[in-house]
Amino acid sequence: MKKWLMATSMTAMLTFAPMSTVLAQSACQHNSCKQHIHQTLYPINAAMQPADAPEPGRRFEIQSSVQVPRDALRQAFEASQKAYTEKLQKFAKISAAQAQKVVISEHPGMKVAELQLRNIRTSLVYMAIIEDDEDKYLVVVDAGNGKILMDKPLPTHHTKVFAGSGE
Repeated sequence: MKKWLMATSMTAMLTFAPMSTVLAQSACQHNSCKQHIHQTLYPINAAMQPADAPEPGRRFEIQSSVQVPRDALRQAFEASQKAYTEKLQKFAKISAAQAQKVVISEHPGMKVAELQLRNIRTSLVYMAIIEDDEDKYLVVVDAGNGKILMDKPLPTHHTKVFAGSGE
């Protein structure tokens, strides 16, 4: 009887996952089996979080036995960015310096704050942030022919402060 009940429970667990937990638990309770049944069949979602959860967007607070200093993490991130750029550089037809000249010619008098070789899906581009005291732009340059693909103003402190003043 015990073997038949366990076989039925296992079959039901494989066939009907939500119902199988109940069957297997009752089989173990009545027959004193020592088998561990995993009760969490579905991932925890935000609605299932305890009320005292630290942040609504965070699901789990994980802390390992090894803590890495933030400076070391930053250096590792920068090294991975450099390796990423080096791998993609062989596909680019223009250099970073040429892309910077294109960006500066479009926005004379502004300073290039950042320029990176990146991909957008499978398109290779240079992404630049160019700024001055009042304005800031995201400029995307084609890494093949040097044409500007996007030139978009970005919000700055200045635009945020004066957004509602009617200026």
